Amino acid sequence: MCRYLRLLVIALACLAIVPAVAYAQASLTGVVRDTSGAVLPGVTVEAESPALIEKVRSGVSDGSGRYRIENLRPGLYTVRFELPGFSTVKRDGVELTGTSSSTVNVELRVGSLEETITVTGETPVVDVQSTARQTVLDREVIDSMPSSRVANVMVRSLPSVSTNTQDMGGIEGDGVARGSITSRGNSDAKATSGGVNLAGSSGMSGATSTVSNIAAYQEITVSAGDTSAENVEGGVVINLIPKDGGNTFSGSFFANYANASMQGTNLTQALKDRGLPAGNRLDALSEFNPAFGGPIKRDRLWFFWTARKMTANSTVPMFYNKNAGDPTKWTYEPDVAKGPAANRNSLKDFSQVRTTWQITQKQKLAITADSSDVCDCPRGVTAKLAPEAAGANYQKVTRKLLTEQWTAPLTPRLLAEATVYSQWKTTPRARENPFLPGGEPKWGGTPGLGVGGVPPLVSVMDQSSGITYRGTSTSHETGDNVTMLGFTLAYVTGAQSFKTGFTHRAGVLDRYDYAIDSPLQYRFNNGVPNRITLRAEERHFLINMNADDGLFVQDKWTVNRLTLTGGARYDFQRISYPESTVGPAPFAPTRNITFPAAKGLRWNDISPRVGMAYDLFGDGKTAVKASLNKYLKQTALGSGDLVVVTQDIAPAARLVTSTTRSWNDANRNFVPDCDLLAPAANGECGALADPTYGSTKAGTTVDPDLLKGWGKRPYNWQLSVGVQREILPKVSLDVAYWRSRWGNFFVTDDRNISVADFDRFSITAPVDPHLPNGGGYVLSGLYDIKPAKFGIPADNFFTLAQKYGKQTEVWNGVDLSFNARPQPGMYISGGTTTQRQSTNNCDVLAHLDNPGQLFCDVKGTFLTQTKLIGSYIVPLIDIQVSGTFQNLPGPQVTATYTATNAVIAPSLGRPLAGGASNASVELISPSTMYSDRFNRMDVRIGKILRFGRTRATASVDVYNLLNSSGVTTLSTTYATLLQPTQILGARFVKVGLQLAF
Repeated sequence: MCRYLRLLVIALACLAIVPAVAYAQASLTGVVRDTSGAVLPGVTVEAESPALIEKVRSGVSDGSGRYRIENLRPGLYTVRFELPGFSTVKRDGVELTGTSSSTVNVELRVGSLEETITVTGETPVVDVQSTARQTVLDREVIDSMPSSRVANVMVRSLPSVSTNTQDMGGIEGDGVARGSITSRGNSDAKATSGGVNLAGSSGMSGATSTVSNIAAYQEITVSAGDTSAENVEGGVVINLIPKDGGNTFSGSFFANYANASMQGTNLTQALKDRGLPAGNRLDALSEFNPAFGGPIKRDRLWFFWTARKMTANSTVPMFYNKNAGDPTKWTYEPDVAKGPAANRNSLKDFSQVRTTWQITQKQKLAITADSSDVCDCPRGVTAKLAPEAAGANYQKVTRKLLTEQWTAPLTPRLLAEATVYSQWKTTPRARENPFLPGGEPKWGGTPGLGVGGVPPLVSVMDQSSGITYRGTSTSHETGDNVTMLGFTLAYVTGAQSFKTGFTHRAGVLDRYDYAIDSPLQYRFNNGVPNRITLRAEERHFLINMNADDGLFVQDKWTVNRLTLTGGARYDFQRISYPESTVGPAPFAPTRNITFPAAKGLRWNDISPRVGMAYDLFGDGKTAVKASLNKYLKQTALGSGDLVVVTQDIAPAARLVTSTTRSWNDANRNFVPDCDLLAPAANGECGALADPTYGSTKAGTTVDPDLLKGWGKRPYNWQLSVGVQREILPKVSLDVAYWRSRWGNFFVTDDRNISVADFDRFSITAPVDPHLPNGGGYVLSGLYDIKPAKFGIPADNFFTLAQKYGKQTEVWNGVDLSFNARPQPGMYISGGTTTQRQSTNNCDVLAHLDNPGQLFCDVKGTFLTQTKLIGSYIVPLIDIQVSGTFQNLPGPQVTATYTATNAVIAPSLGRPLAGGASNASVELISPSTMYSDRFNRMDVRIGKILRFGRTRATASVDVYNLLNSSGVTTLSTTYATLLQPTQILGARFVKVGLQLAF
């Protein structure tokens, strides 16, 4: 069956002139009647707008009098209705945004053909035919928001979107690793440009790692829970609609600037008393972003060009280490005089060019080329990672994109669309660290030679403080290429909209992991060594995404006031691993392993989608909506925790690249007086925790049943029920309940051990008013492996959790949101989201013979976030006032307790196995304790100046207007319980200038 489907995909691709994927845009629909109320079939309906290079798109009403025109770009439209024997009706000022269906019903009266009647009416604000919940940030909102000009930062102001970072005014910069965003429990966010998925084959971190120039886009549409079968995943979909140029030359210019002297302070004595040494501060922020577009030939060939240069540097609550680069020193000593360390980000989007060509009256081709460099130099400095240890986080991303999109309304009812998309992305890492003496970043070179011109330094992680310092960790270089193509065909009548199509994605991930500093890491506790980690990181991941294909079919029917949507997609995924070789490493001198070429995943899935929307009163102002959809989890070739990671089952993943051994540095010379290559205990060192270190995991087996077949890919079912109502003209209210439930979890079963191979013990939590019930409670259900079983080779079996028992993960939430544009120049939206996520894997752990079932059932806590966005232009004086407000829950409180042998032995009846000096124990059940809520308010005041066709806006942004010092992250160790590691940046001012002509 799947073989024939595969052949069908290839055949369709060969038949397409320019294969591609569709991109959903707005649509017009409605019913045409005569003055008696009878429906009128055969009415020609034309939608005309300067946003269309072809000027006009048309449709014809069907036997029920209903018409539908799809795939319309955002903009203002004039809609004309013509039928012989009746007067022509013209409806002006219909504004289309996003992917919503706008309903425009008209009545034709008998009259002469020359007579044209112009009617007025508000653009509908309630979509009574679609189940999707979406928010549109149009150009007016984008340009007025006091925010970073980064798409996934802008959308964090929406109530339904959650994030784990707080970027204010762009201080986090652009590019990769800007923090994940989630919506309604789904964390597999993605960015699309005109519907084209911009993810590389390695996955997408923070959804918009490939979007670098917001000036290239006309609007941002954010949706979740869409019934459309065109999308694989169900998370946050950020669709950016590209600008096309136009018949009139126009352009824009944006610039802003801020520096450290433009910021106050919010570091309170209370925060200092809790152990926060410094606040998060702005160092430098600037942006330069011109754009220009217009006709090369009117109504035939348009262009749009833009470029962007941006710098964002900010400090973190971590001081430089006075002892950095000194091989004789083993302590972290903050250099307060030098000040906090900074993360530095720069972007150069050299040139993004889009050309739109109306080839014939019915064929349009748009080609976009983009090239940019992002430098995180560095990115990884945190309150727990000293600057010299962040050398591995120096990286540059060079990205090149090429997109071709072809559309053809072959008839008023038949629409064909196609796209080809290619991305080339490389990520080299710096070998040297400018935080060390003489260390300027150098790209390329030989790994394992240390950083900053000093010998390789051993990294140290201190359990008591949680700080890592002195040496760097592992690093990697990545080459990431992906190509996507597809084709869609839509048949549209007034009452029906049928669409079918396919997509094909293929890519290659070429990743090399290595250690740029010493292949050792020491673990201290209050400065006393207790463990060594040995690393042999050098390994090569070469992974081919041979096919990530999808076939879909969907249909939408409108009968009277009810619109039913149904669809399904078939996803076909094939991943393979070419041959790769791994040679010796400093602590694996005899290693020489060749991994033969291997097949990887062979997954097939069917995902149904169903939904309904009901126009409750028949006036287009109240819609009852419900949907039930199955979505698949994103699949990535590289590393990450938000997606299905196929790298984890690659043959190279079976290479044992690290292990630990206990260490008693009795003479305090910080040199392991033992043979580190010997697996058994000797001298000061205990036995290797994994005796297969430096070789492959001989006992690791991936379940063949997991690698191929139907229904093996992680998925979730999402249910939504809600009501959307126009409560006032141009003001809508939406209330909805959402429930997501995930399936197909993975587990690893070590078949060489069972519950009988562990000894049980308990400890008493410290008495502490900050712990639940003041502490002093007993934590039982803790286990340590028996000494006789310590270090035995594992026999790991990687498979689906459902083979061992029931595992659940469920998200429940209620959204309450509103959107209002009561008059020109005024916009306000916002709302609340109350949500809870619960997990339970107790049954699986029990059947795995895993005794560590403490906190395996997490009920979660209901959390509420409130957000508002608003903008208003004061008439006559042209002063624009805009702002955002957020009231958010504080970070989760965790406490990892370092329990020593003295604490454990009385219950265990012996010291810990393997000579370990301590064990880490979680004192607080996950998702039960949270820090204080905090508020954040950002505002912009701008003066608008008009000079003919030119509009200039000089603005002043004030971020964190209330100067809140809300804690955004906390230390995770009990020794520093409730110690803030990051707070909101202090209030600062940014000046900006915008020109539009």
